[in-house]
Amino acid sequence: MSFSADVKNELIGKIPNATHCRVAEICGCLAYRGVLLSDGSLEFVTDNAAIAKKVFTFLKKSFNIGVVAVTRSVEGRARTEHVIRVPDAEETSSLLVSLGLGESLEREGRLTVIKNTALSLNCCKRSFLRAAYCMSGTMNDPAKSYHFEIAVPEESIAHILCAMMEEYDCMPKLTMRRGITCLYLKDGNRISDMLSVMEAHGMLLRFESERAVREVRGNVNRKVNIEVSNLQKAAKASEKQIKDIELIRDTVGLGSLSEDLADMAKLRLSHPEATLFELGEMLSPALGRSGVNHRLQKLCMIADGLRS
Repeated sequence: MSFSADVKNELIGKIPNATHCRVAEICGCLAYRGVLLSDGSLEFVTDNAAIAKKVFTFLKKSFNIGVVAVTRSVEGRARTEHVIRVPDAEETSSLLVSLGLGESLEREGRLTVIKNTALSLNCCKRSFLRAAYCMSGTMNDPAKSYHFEIAVPEESIAHILCAMMEEYDCMPKLTMRRGITCLYLKDGNRISDMLSVMEAHGMLLRFESERAVREVRGNVNRKVNIEVSNLQKAAKASEKQIKDIELIRDTVGLGSLSEDLADMAKLRLSHPEATLFELGEMLSPALGRSGVNHRLQKLCMIADGLRS
């Protein structure tokens, strides 16, 4: 099962104690998949059985209204839809007003969320965000990459979600994907904050664990890459120094050099893989890394003069 699915399973299994938080979560689910039918009834459709069960239970316990649950197959597809329906028009009207979705009664079709007083408390905002993620959220495995995303069915919900996330300093970015507005985060700290806001505490611990492993692995890889790069540079430099010294030896001879440079040239020829520090330790008296480099540079300048 994917990391994103595990997050949803934890969120779906979380049952708020307060009625107003359950109302906020119902509001979030209906805002995504709730539809007002022509006969005044309300229908909620999802392909997730656990979400359907949660919505059904919340409606029954929080509003004590007549609710019907059915399943139906989708024509041409090998999957089943779970339908939660409030068949009575008066109960539907009362429910939508209680949820702060009263504007939706003016027309049939998808429910409208514009200004919702049911989402004024911080705990209710958390519940609404939790419902939004369960309905259309996705998240990458932190071991691979950081990406948290919630798709929204209409612009009004995008503004509400964006404002809520900004209240918790999550600062989402917006993009269009196949004509659908999506809010997304790519910063590990903000994704961690969102898991905390939605109260997915179990998956937050797992996220931080995966994140720590990934960052340690990344640091090790960076250090290894730097070391390899340094070794490659040192090997190339040593190769050039040897070619320059051989040119001097084969043309004017190493005897033409000062004693210091001649000793340095012989050491480099004898120890082509030695570092500058190691070469310096072999000299008597010992010489520091910068001193060795200075002598080798002089040898290179002499060789360049011979070539020209």
